[in-house]
Amino acid sequence: MKSVFRNLAMAVLLLQGLLVTACTGGKKTPLSENREQRIENKSQTSNLKSQIEIGASGSPVSLTMVFVGDVMMGTNVPGDYITPDRGRSLFKDCDSIVRAADIAIANLEGTCYDGNDGEQRKMTNPRTYFVFRMPGDHAARLADAGFDAVNMANNHSFDFGVTGRRNTLRTMKEVGIEVAGIREMAEGVVLERKGKKVAYIGFAASCTKVLDMLDRTEVDSMIAKYRKLGDLLVVSFHGGAEGTAYQHVPRKTEYYVGEERGNVYEFAHHCIDQGADIVIGHGPHVPRGMELYKGHLIAYSLGNFCAPYRMGVAGATGFAPLLEVTLNSNDGTLMGGYIHSFRQHQGLGPRLDATHAAAKNMRQLTLEDFPDAGIEISLEGEIRLVQDNNR
Repeated sequence: MKSVFRNLAMAVLLLQGLLVTACTGGKKTPLSENREQRIENKSQTSNLKSQIEIGASGSPVSLTMVFVGDVMMGTNVPGDYITPDRGRSLFKDCDSIVRAADIAIANLEGTCYDGNDGEQRKMTNPRTYFVFRMPGDHAARLADAGFDAVNMANNHSFDFGVTGRRNTLRTMKEVGIEVAGIREMAEGVVLERKGKKVAYIGFAASCTKVLDMLDRTEVDSMIAKYRKLGDLLVVSFHGGAEGTAYQHVPRKTEYYVGEERGNVYEFAHHCIDQGADIVIGHGPHVPRGMELYKGHLIAYSLGNFCAPYRMGVAGATGFAPLLEVTLNSNDGTLMGGYIHSFRQHQGLGPRLDATHAAAKNMRQLTLEDFPDAGIEISLEGEIRLVQDNNR
């Protein structure tokens, strides 16, 4: 199975390169320089992949999606925490994987725009509480890497108030990245790949003016709304306690610094019961285990993925898994997947890890927390289905 993923990715990258060359007269233009061209390139690549994957009936049988956890590419508040090349090499080890996917989604941990406007949230303790404002040009780094959408339902999207959120939405739109999770401003996203519409919504616990995972009425309403808009529905959540002491899923309501952070186990199961096809978690800043529920994958936390400054990178906080999954495009059930292991390095971003530490970590957490998970994870990160996976 691992070789199948690798071969498919190589074939798609070759085809993508030919497409970009044809569209730019032999010179590969950065994807972020032209929003319409970037979207068209991704769509064309997706159509080429579908030719590889379709069955005899001509109908696509799968969609490949990539998910990562928290992305905070650097901040100019309270000081200059920006990489020397302004983020251009942050994703150099993973962009080929991200671009090859039909859809790629990240959690944007903070705001992203130029200028000093916005109502900065007060830092009660600068050593333990942070605000993040990524420079506006860093939005292009996400676009160039191949990301299609970001979640902003989290505890840092309001670091600079409504103005900061509005500016970030504009910045993302300018480079062709869709945004989900913000109540009234950007609730959800619908992307079309291989003739299928994929809806995406994000939730968070105890955060300001986002889709609220603690509000069951809102959860049910949003899932019902976007279930109708898409053939498949992706749900993400920013919840659970934070830090290395909270790598396990407790199956009860979690709290952190006095805030309710949700019962992520109950929430994820409920989302699938209501119609979600896959549920992706982040927020604890460390990876957590995964399970299959009624044939649909739940990843309880992907931890941090890209945080070159202002976040810890020691131990489990430095594990940066990139989750690649293949879903049946007709019913959203899991067909297979792979945990690509990266490690975060201060001032550098995620770098490929030949020891597969992130995958091994998630494998062990899955074995301990979900012994009947319905999936097997190899030491290298391959995700395989096991029997009786429709429990």
